[in-house]
Amino acid sequence: MKIWASLSFMACGIGLFLSGCGGGSVPAAPVTPAVSSLAGNWLITGPMPTYSFPLPGTGLFSLAMSFDVTNNNITASGYGSGFCASPSSPSLYNEAFSFESLTTGVIATDESFSLQSPQNISDYSLSLQGKVPEMNAGQFAGTYAATFNSIGSACIGNSGGTYTATSFPIVSGVYAGTGKFQSLTNGVLTVTPVTIEATLRQGAAVLDPATRLSKPSNIAIGGSIRVQGFPCFTSGIANTTLFSPTKEPFSSIAGNIMRVSFTMNNGSTLILTGALTDATENHISALFSVDPFVQGCGAGSSIVPAVDLTRQ
Repeated sequence: MKIWASLSFMACGIGLFLSGCGGGSVPAAPVTPAVSSLAGNWLITGPMPTYSFPLPGTGLFSLAMSFDVTNNNITASGYGSGFCASPSSPSLYNEAFSFESLTTGVIATDESFSLQSPQNISDYSLSLQGKVPEMNAGQFAGTYAATFNSIGSACIGNSGGTYTATSFPIVSGVYAGTGKFQSLTNGVLTVTPVTIEATLRQGAAVLDPATRLSKPSNIAIGGSIRVQGFPCFTSGIANTTLFSPTKEPFSSIAGNIMRVSFTMNNGSTLILTGALTDATENHISALFSVDPFVQGCGAGSSIVPAVDLTRQ
């Protein structure tokens, strides 16, 4: 008992020196903000959008979006594939398009929300209304209206109506595949087999270069990459710097489409552009492009097309 009393007295003395003893209150632990059930990836309407050039189409519209929620403020990135019709031709063409500037909105007190793309962009317009789902519900409903003009005034598309959005998981895992590195220098094409292993994690911290502050963003993709077969580098780290407060980070996801910029170990940039082909996220249909102006990578264009990255 004497030993315990001595220890108690010592603890009280140290506590008194730091913050008082006896009737002093214990500081409350910091409260972690609740994660919104709206945050994450959502297939808004149609099948998963495709990342492709214009092709003869059926007129089906697809839209997938990634939501980030801070307090009651929403920022979202999206990707869609739809159709446009030329006034000079009755044919329909599939068009793939991204919302390069973030779509924003606010959650109201009744949990309804409305999103609107920036008004100063002529290539596309998107408005979306809905209601925040219950936690783990996996779906929410609402209305949308989209217009895009991605190949000039000769071809304009639009779509709208009701939707039931379905969630799909955030990206997290190791994806690996093989491909062929194609480098064109002075008209000479060289082809080299390569192996690629990318560790990807959605929800990385985004660095704002203006404020030098960083915070987690559900739109950002972090991670690393290891490669074999490239002539100029072997590994790299995803660049999650914020390009602009109104635009996506250098490495980001928009629905099921991701663009990840890796800073490689020789200082060059390797860019992964890929599409999650379905909601299981087991496969990424990807292509890679290499900064053509770094010594050792080739003076011309360098790409690795059509790589199927499979989650390990």
